[in-house]
Amino acid sequence: MGETTEVLLMWTAVSVYALAAVLFIVGFMFGKERLNALALLATAIGIVPHVAAVVGRWVRLGHGPYLGFYEVISSFALLGSVAFLLLALRIQTLRVAGTALMPIAFLALGGAMLAPKGGLDVTPALASYWLGIHVAFAKLTYGSLITGFGLAIMFLLRAKRPDHRLLSRLPDDATLDDLVFKFVAAGFMFLGIMIAAGAVWANEAWGRYWGWDPIETWSLISWLCYAAVLHARLTLGWKGPRFMWAAIAALPVVLFALVGVAVVYNSIHGAYLTGP
Repeated sequence: MGETTEVLLMWTAVSVYALAAVLFIVGFMFGKERLNALALLATAIGIVPHVAAVVGRWVRLGHGPYLGFYEVISSFALLGSVAFLLLALRIQTLRVAGTALMPIAFLALGGAMLAPKGGLDVTPALASYWLGIHVAFAKLTYGSLITGFGLAIMFLLRAKRPDHRLLSRLPDDATLDDLVFKFVAAGFMFLGIMIAAGAVWANEAWGRYWGWDPIETWSLISWLCYAAVLHARLTLGWKGPRFMWAAIAALPVVLFALVGVAVVYNSIHGAYLTGP
């Protein structure tokens, strides 16, 4: 697959994700279940060209989607969309969560499309088994935490509008609260494994496990933020709205570690994220 075809497929995915986001939002505002179903179908359709573009690029460049902002963010958008689709198919009452999640996927992929798309060479430092583990758990981390974020927003919206036609079909508060907790806990554990695998890779690549590089530091800060959120849940008994707000407030820290640090700081990781 050539670069032109890849870009066309990606823009197709952006367009269909935009349609899905609009359908979810309009369906939510007017309480139309049929629009929700169409939005879920659009999500599934958008995933097809997205997967084709990512796989085609993987074959063409010979490495997975982990080098450069374009590859990293587009692959996160893909994983998030797939995770939401599977969740919505498994628990149909959670379809309405697409109102929060699909705009994120659309904006993430749209933003990635504005970044340089040239390929980076796989250097000896990148040709590591541990880098693959590090990247895989990074994607699991963001997929889990963003899903928990979306469900937390739905929980709070229903608290404000309990008679909303679609929100009223969500699982009961206890079940939804437990789902958010499980996604946050899973993301926290995935983040810890990501940091540990990254340290092993850093030792192979640069001869040290930890160097207080900005991305290393902010990843640790992110992990500590979610440790505090889970501590509040398990020790202080935070449930319901307080826990939802905590889960929502912690996500920007993780997103800054992913995107903002490479822009703000001169990081050793920067070249792998910002690309050529």
